[in-house]
Amino acid sequence: MDSVNVDLIQPSDEKRISARFKTDFSAHVTTNNGETFPANVSNISLSGLQLCCDHYLVKALMSKLEPHTMKNPIRFSLNFTVTTTQRTHVPVDIICQQVYLRRLGDDSFLLGCMFESFDHGSENDLKDHLQNFGVKE
Repeated sequence: MDSVNVDLIQPSDEKRISARFKTDFSAHVTTNNGETFPANVSNISLSGLQLCCDHYLVKALMSKLEPHTMKNPIRFSLNFTVTTTQRTHVPVDIICQQVYLRRLGDDSFLLGCMFESFDHGSENDLKDHLQNFGVKE
């Protein structure tokens, strides 16, 4: 009997503890090999977000070169802009880890992500935006 690798990433019913906010941010995902793809942030919280994307991004993230496991999850950079109480078009740059992937249609996917880290104070800008302009789901 073959052994089963229990370390493989399984579908998750991840539930964010932080409040979710409806969004419609245009975003750019940059893969580990430097390719950039468009996506749309459909909801966000202080701990994660949901992206709508096409099969090109999914294919790029699901590289067959490396097995993706709990110890080697799928990571990528994400950037988009928000409005804060101080400025408009404030860049938010986040390193995300994929939590789940769901197919919506022939070329439409939902990608659930949790935040790993923020670049150059982006976390404070995102908090400002959500507290002052966010619409809860």
